[in-house]
Amino acid sequence: MTNYHFLSRFVCFTLAIALISGCGFKLRGTMDVPESSRMVTLILKSGSPAQFDQALKRTLNQQGISLLEAAPYQLAIKQVRENRRSITLDRKANVDEYELLVLVKFEILNLEGESVSGPLVARTERIFDYNADAATASYSLEKEIRSEMWQSISERIVRQFVAQTR
Repeated sequence: MTNYHFLSRFVCFTLAIALISGCGFKLRGTMDVPESSRMVTLILKSGSPAQFDQALKRTLNQQGISLLEAAPYQLAIKQVRENRRSITLDRKANVDEYELLVLVKFEILNLEGESVSGPLVARTERIFDYNADAATASYSLEKEIRSEMWQSISERIVRQFVAQTR
C-alpha cells in the first residue's frame, strides 16, 4: 500500500512538471534575450533618481545585457517623473491615502542614433494608506513601495527593449 501511494504521488508530480514545462511557463523576471540585444548603451537623463538608475542597471545585468559605450542599440531615457498626491481625506481633512506615480519616457536607438521604436512610455502607480499617527511607519512603507515601483518600471523598460530589438 505504501509503495502504491508513493508511486502515485511520484507520477502525479512528474506529470505536473511535464505539463508546466510544456506550456511555456517561466518564472517572472526571466526573459529570452536574443544575442543581438545582449549589448546596449544606456543614456540616462541627468537628474534621474539614483534608485531608478540602480534598478535599471541591476535589471539589465540580471537579464545578461551588458552596458557598453558603443553597442548596437542605445536605450535613451528621455524623462523620469514621479509624483505623490493625496486621493482621500478623513473627516478631519487629514490625508488618508496617497497615490504614487512613476512615469518614464524612453526611446530605443540604433548605432547611428536613429529611432528603432519611436517614443515609448512605462508607467506604474500605487495607492497606499497613510497613517498620520504612525508617520515613521508610513514613511518607511512609502519608501519600500517606491523601491518596488522603480524595480517594476525597470523590468517593463527592459521587456520593451527586448521586444523592440528582436
